[in-house]
Amino acid sequence: MEVIKKKEGRFKEIAITVIVALLGGVGYLVYNNSTQSKDIEMKDAKVTEMEKAQAELEKEYYTALADLEGMKGTNQEMNTLIENQKLELKKQKDQISGLITVKGDLNNARVQIKKLKASADSYMAEINKLKAENEELGTTNTTLTKSNEELQVSVQNERMAKDELANSKAALSEEKRIVDEERTRLAKKVNYASVIRVDDISVKTLSVKDSGKEVKKSSADQVERLKVCFKASKNDVAEAGSEQFFIRVINPVGETVSSPGLGSGILVNNTNNEQLAYTLMKEVDYSNEAMDACLTWDTNSMNLSKGTYEIEVYNKGYIVGKSTFKLK
Repeated sequence: MEVIKKKEGRFKEIAITVIVALLGGVGYLVYNNSTQSKDIEMKDAKVTEMEKAQAELEKEYYTALADLEGMKGTNQEMNTLIENQKLELKKQKDQISGLITVKGDLNNARVQIKKLKASADSYMAEINKLKAENEELGTTNTTLTKSNEELQVSVQNERMAKDELANSKAALSEEKRIVDEERTRLAKKVNYASVIRVDDISVKTLSVKDSGKEVKKSSADQVERLKVCFKASKNDVAEAGSEQFFIRVINPVGETVSSPGLGSGILVNNTNNEQLAYTLMKEVDYSNEAMDACLTWDTNSMNLSKGTYEIEVYNKGYIVGKSTFKLK
């Protein structure tokens, strides 16, 4: 009997030891899982900040390029100076991108972004000063040219002067065209960075009773109203204020469901400059934060067909979301 009691006591000791070990293991796993979750959250937050810093950098850089391009003219020395300044800005931009994407040094990157903007402002001040000096020289040259023209009595010389003037105008016109094209290209890049993406696009197909109550319907011949909802994403590059979202409802045969009398119209796809019909437009008050938006479109007497419909959402001329829905 005493031997049995000793064995039972020994068994209890072993059981208690095993239970304590298991509890310790479980505790460690819980702690380790919690730590890993916090690490993931911190990494996600850092990635978001990195993307925000990169967007700020792109905006400052391309704005500076557009301003510098706008200062170009017929003075070759000034144009060369502007090209050198653009190269210096490119070096600064690449170094800051390295701080953001390689080293993850966001604090230093933001300091350098401010320095880049200061450099751009300094370049513009230098160019404006040179431009003013050139204008003074131009005034002097104009006076001398006028005096010289008064001395010219030859018809041949007068014709030569007219030919030179025509050639200069043609050269200026061509340079202006090139500058305008470059400015437009750079402006599109800045505009594209401010495009607001959308997701969670949903479509409700409804009929409306005399009381005004909406009832879900899935048959094409019973649908009287479409309700489109989506979530606009956060974009710190975009300016806060009124934003327009254009909705295209495309029927099973590829045609846009539209009616000018019901709010439909035409938009330009900035990707290829193609004109596209849209079904309806929603204007929202955007504050750079993610937000939900819904809009309704009454089909009235329009006959909807059976099949799969596509939904396309556009902002600033770019497609920002897609979805589909079916009617029986």
